Amino acid sequence: MNARNIVEAILLAGTVASCWIGVFGMLRMREPTRALHYLTLPACFGSMLLVLAVFVHTGFSRYAWKTVFICFILLTVNSVVTYATARAFRSREKGRWKLLPGDGAEFVPPDCES
Repeated sequence: MNARNIVEAILLAGTVASCWIGVFGMLRMREPTRALHYLTLPACFGSMLLVLAVFVHTGFSRYAWKTVFICFILLTVNSVVTYATARAFRSREKGRWKLLPGDGAEFVPPDCES
């Protein structure tokens, strides 16, 4: 076993660990909107570690660049899907997604009645 294999194993173990930490964090949260925050760890940190592991394994090959592209898509889509899911949770809970003055939010826009 050489140093390259050890680095690959460490990077892949970090990827798996970030996924499991995200899972346990989601299970621990009682509100679904708070549990959504734990999706960021595997999507950001785990995918970047996976990209590094692929680069260590294959070098600057087309597989590594495909992994970079997939990681970029995952990072971009993660924030959009998290936001849309949070709005869906709010819509289901409140019956609407717009903020009203009695909702207890920090900022309520002045034109919220429209």
